[in-house]
Amino acid sequence: MNERGFGYIADMLVFALLLSTATLLLARVSPVDPRADSTRHAVIFAQSTLLSLQNTTADQFGGFEYEFRVSELGLSMTGGSARRELRHKTITQLLAEDALLNLRVEAGGTDLTLPQPNRDMNEEFKGFLKSALDRMIGGRFGYRLRARTEPIDLEFVRVHFETGIEDLAQARTQLCSETVMLSLPTSQEELTRRIEEMLGIDLFGQDLEVDPIIEMTLELWSR
Repeated sequence: MNERGFGYIADMLVFALLLSTATLLLARVSPVDPRADSTRHAVIFAQSTLLSLQNTTADQFGGFEYEFRVSELGLSMTGGSARRELRHKTITQLLAEDALLNLRVEAGGTDLTLPQPNRDMNEEFKGFLKSALDRMIGGRFGYRLRARTEPIDLEFVRVHFETGIEDLAQARTQLCSETVMLSLPTSQEELTRRIEEMLGIDLFGQDLEVDPIIEMTLELWSR
């Protein structure tokens, strides 16, 4: 047998050895858990969705606007100055505006009914946000989105913001829960003044721990 023939045999032996080694290694590797793979996919998808909410403007989902209303009196303020057209704002910027305009006040665990001229904005925005999430997630998962601020405890009441939307139809198992922290477009002093206006009191001298941060959490569920 010539030198070329020996070289061919040597190559085949090396190939066979490599193939045997690879087969042995694969046999020792445990099979992939499909549940773990689904969870990893859900985590990446949730993180991507939260990032999109921070960078996508309302204009890409048809725009968003609302009208100032005084719901308790059944009155509607009319005129151009009464409407806010917010196509240029990102979805999380709209969420921050909703939080500032619709702070909740509790006493003894019960919500107090206070005049909130922009109460209707919250419901309109929730409808807009659900439509946007339905398009982003597209039925791949069930979902629950929650947004909240840390409660501000005063001597007699608690002030905070909390809202949420969900689509858990046919949802089976929670796959992941991802959270981002967003800064409210206001200072601690401005937020304190907003609370004073809502309650009609002077908070001067009170040691308030006001943290203008909103926490947004997205859960994804298997279907």
